[in-house]
Amino acid sequence: MSPIGGPPTIGESPALLAQASTAPWPALWERTVNLAWLLGLTLACLVLPFVDVATGPVQPPTHTHTSLAHLQWGLVLAVAMLAQSPVYLRVTFTACFVGWAVRMLWGTPDGSEIALSQVGAMLPSYLLMYGWTVACVRMMGWPRPPRRHHFRQRDVPGFVMVALLLYPLGWALSFAATSGLTWMDAGEIYERAIHLCFSRYFGVLLVTLPMVLLVTGLHEPAATPSRLPSIEWAVIGAYVLIFIGLVSLQQQHQDLSTRVLDQRFMVAAVMVWMSLRLSWRWCVPLIALASALLVACIAQSSANDPAFLHQRLFQYAVELLIIQQICVLMLLISSNRRRVLRRAAEAAHLDGLTGVPNITALRRDLTKRADAPNEIGFLSIEHVENMMAAFGLPAQEALTAALHAHLKQFVDAYTMGMGRFALVPRERRPVSWNEVLQTLEEFEFRYADTRVRMEPHLGVAHLAGNCDKAVDEALHAAFRAKRAARQRAETLPVFADTLENSDAVRLAFETHSLALSLLRKNAVELHVQPIRRIGQAQADMGEVLCRLRGPDGLLMPADYMDELEASRGVVELDRAVVENVLAWMQAHPDNGGYQRLAINLTGRSMVSEHFRNWLLHRLDMFPGAPQRLCFEITERAIEGGIVRATPLLQALHQRGCKIALDDFGTGMQSFDRLQQLPIDLVKIDGAFVRNIVSNVRDRELVRAMVTIANAYQAETVAEYVENEEILRLLRSLGVNWAQGYHISRPQPLPVSTGA
Repeated sequence: MSPIGGPPTIGESPALLAQASTAPWPALWERTVNLAWLLGLTLACLVLPFVDVATGPVQPPTHTHTSLAHLQWGLVLAVAMLAQSPVYLRVTFTACFVGWAVRMLWGTPDGSEIALSQVGAMLPSYLLMYGWTVACVRMMGWPRPPRRHHFRQRDVPGFVMVALLLYPLGWALSFAATSGLTWMDAGEIYERAIHLCFSRYFGVLLVTLPMVLLVTGLHEPAATPSRLPSIEWAVIGAYVLIFIGLVSLQQQHQDLSTRVLDQRFMVAAVMVWMSLRLSWRWCVPLIALASALLVACIAQSSANDPAFLHQRLFQYAVELLIIQQICVLMLLISSNRRRVLRRAAEAAHLDGLTGVPNITALRRDLTKRADAPNEIGFLSIEHVENMMAAFGLPAQEALTAALHAHLKQFVDAYTMGMGRFALVPRERRPVSWNEVLQTLEEFEFRYADTRVRMEPHLGVAHLAGNCDKAVDEALHAAFRAKRAARQRAETLPVFADTLENSDAVRLAFETHSLALSLLRKNAVELHVQPIRRIGQAQADMGEVLCRLRGPDGLLMPADYMDELEASRGVVELDRAVVENVLAWMQAHPDNGGYQRLAINLTGRSMVSEHFRNWLLHRLDMFPGAPQRLCFEITERAIEGGIVRATPLLQALHQRGCKIALDDFGTGMQSFDRLQQLPIDLVKIDGAFVRNIVSNVRDRELVRAMVTIANAYQAETVAEYVENEEILRLLRSLGVNWAQGYHISRPQPLPVSTGA
């Protein structure tokens, strides 16, 4: 249950919460429960003074019995610590005073006037001690809100100093200060003050701490919750027999309580074992019971042997305190460890930035489900990185949280990274993937006065079970379907069973990894395909082609370029080609008979500021190199990045490099590029050249390209020239240069000794 007098704490008592929430009158139910607690505590405080036990620990020798009223003050302190409402403390404190006063009047019928005077004299002390009790509770940091209502490891020093030392000492000093108004002499006041101090101390030790631990840790399991093995039961049985034997074989003239006290550390070992092996609901009461047994033995032994009474009581009190605190610390340490592990486990199931469930939570939730869903989806939101670049990481976190909240209406969503989610249908609830995708397209995210519409792609795959292997395979298939949806620009979900086998994708990835590895090992082989001016016999230019020497032979550009262009690997490729070409040129001042060598540049390299600075620096360090080089670009490579690519092309042109526009005619803006960029050569795409003899439309298109290029003072190069008839026709159309198998096949560059 919740702290006394407060509302039920979330997560502490689900049954009580369900009962209270479904009751017709939840407020009436809560008031009834609180009233029952209050009546029970009040009755205990009224009855305990009338229950007599054997002589207390420091009862004056003239008395042979004492009541359990001393334990009620431990109960009162526990109520003050746990109760959310001060009404509990006021009522129980008043009940304690009333119970004590009635006992005084009831027990001295012939001295009622004396009893009344004692009651009147102690009233100021009780009022003072009410304030002292509240002050002690506040010094220990109680009462606490329900969410922090548990006894912690750092509470132990404060509890020892305040509850076990200051609280009993305050009672003793208050009694001594107010007892001067009674008929007692100084000696009796001293004895009773000491008796009161030790009584309050043992009351706190036996009642307050166990009650606080039991209420705040009722559902805590054992520190080592595994089942007791047979060997442990055997050890426990042998231990009990040894304890009984030692107590029985001691000197017979000693009373039983003294003999038990002589073996008190064996009892302490049992208390430590209970704190390790039993749950709190069993361990705490049993430890309190063992402590009460030792206190009873201390009381009886002290009454039978009053010599050095106070010194022995102090020793026993300290020993019992140490034993009990060791047990408490073991309980708290194990509880803290479980709490930390539980929080770590919960944190492992949530994304660290957004708090959205992750793939670990997905596996856990699917394992718990009685029936696994038949499908699983993989969702990707495009351009999330652009939003993060514009607004920062908080925007990405807010978007992830907003998307998760939106998706929860239809499916269980688990984040898989920036803008990616795994989607799982809920139990016994069919899902329409088209509807999910449509609502995402209509979803509008607002951040910093900016409205963002989603561009989602969704892949769906069959889920064959809820084991980790089945989930991983389904996620892989759904991701492939999502990737296909993105490549095709699909506005509907793509299902994995409609796709081809993933072997081709896996092979492409392996090839990409191999290409990167070879690049970084500089396993580059350069070939050159001559480019001859039409009408001349000697090829004045050559296009540099890159091959990668792998363990199984050469990798051609068709094997690796698509994958490299999807990553920054093409920048490494361009840099490796330039480095090797410059090294070859240093070793061959005649340029191998070519006036210029043409090097292809990819779009990623042209928009890279770091690559631009590096390339210009290398050319500046090699005098004469720009006049021996030509750099080829394609319209597709600079599409969308022409503004960032222009500075590099202009700087190359200013240094003396030629700039060639490759695959001319295949783009919608080819003619615009001639006006925007410093183009010296226009390479007509081979698709227009291959059938130029038989296809009149291709012939006229080539004629138009030549006319446009001449208008911008650019020469033309025809690719895929495969026979003499094509070459003659190109000459008649005014094409300046020719490249193809009819001119020459690619040839390796001579190995450079300076490379």
